[in-house]
Amino acid sequence: MTLREITERCKKLGVDEERCKSDKYSELVFYKKDIDEWYKIFADVLGPAVKPAGKKPNKEHLLLTKDYGGMWVGQTLFRKEFKDVTVIAMIWPWEDGVHATLKMALLETEKSEVKLSACRVRFPFAGLRARLGKGLL
Repeated sequence: MTLREITERCKKLGVDEERCKSDKYSELVFYKKDIDEWYKIFADVLGPAVKPAGKKPNKEHLLLTKDYGGMWVGQTLFRKEFKDVTVIAMIWPWEDGVHATLKMALLETEKSEVKLSACRVRFPFAGLRARLGKGLL
């Protein structure tokens, strides 16, 4: 399973911004009105969420996501191990009620991070951007 194969299934859904798209990491902003459809696609591909929104993340969730910005109670984490890789997908709803960020990563079987040289992972201003709207930053 590749990230491109997963994002191909999401092609019909609206995307506001494509931040990064590589073989090992993908990040985009989509419209929260479609969040149930995004959840359905990820559940079909990766199985049910291992950390649904509203549930406190455990140590494993935090370790798995720490290099990608971590995991909070209101966020969702999907994870599935394939023969040679593990795929994680994180959905972070914004406080503006309009957008959500999707981050997907392909991890080696040893659960170590695959180098993300093709894309810059951005989080320092994600919370501020979510509160102010993308037009202000």
